Amino acid sequence: MKDYPDLPIIGPKEALQAISTSSLSRAQRLLSSSLVTQSRSFTYTPKDNKENFLVLDVTHFLNHRINTKLLMAIGEELAQATTILQPDIILTAPSSGNIPAIATAIHLDPTPDIIYAPKGQPITIHDAYHATSRSYTHGKTVDLTVARDCLAEDARVLICDDFLDTGKTGLDLLQIVHQANATAVGFCFVIEKPFGGREKLKEAGFADSQIISLLSIDSMRPGKLKLNGFDAWFSLLRQ
Repeated sequence: MKDYPDLPIIGPKEALQAISTSSLSRAQRLLSSSLVTQSRSFTYTPKDNKENFLVLDVTHFLNHRINTKLLMAIGEELAQATTILQPDIILTAPSSGNIPAIATAIHLDPTPDIIYAPKGQPITIHDAYHATSRSYTHGKTVDLTVARDCLAEDARVLICDDFLDTGKTGLDLLQIVHQANATAVGFCFVIEKPFGGREKLKEAGFADSQIISLLSIDSMRPGKLKLNGFDAWFSLLRQ
């Protein structure tokens, strides 16, 4: 991850002014402003791993408490960007992926169904596709499952999640699509982090035009973000 050491650091008030006068779309402005005023960026070391990593906490507006005005704007713009892919299924991993998946589906025409892959196999699912996935925020490995009779061979599947991070979750869901002999038409994400996920998805055979992110983060530091399109580090209000 590039650090951009020569860029200035500006406070939250200046960052909000820069966002409001930028060429970003409505949803991108709302999301960028929410990142500055309500997110946190901090270093975390999991108990089972000696290597620490940067966490972006969006619990105040995206994946715990949900800003519905922001969410509807996100869904509308992700739908506009992915309609050319013509999905009839949106596949996601619970629970934070469910939220942008539903918002996106509502704004697509025709409206696709959504499949979320529960962690573990419920007693209601007897025959399933499986993929092992590592959750870094929960610090454990989980088994994602999709009922075989819910994902048809002729399905056109759009894989959706809140973050494009390392690309691992997207590739895990892609395994399920391949097991079903369905067609993965692309990926969509709310926020893209600078951790190489796009490159991993491209290595799997997808073009940039099939990997849709509403907002990209170029670099992260504890308490600061460098958003794509801005020549400054933004200090976050919540430290």
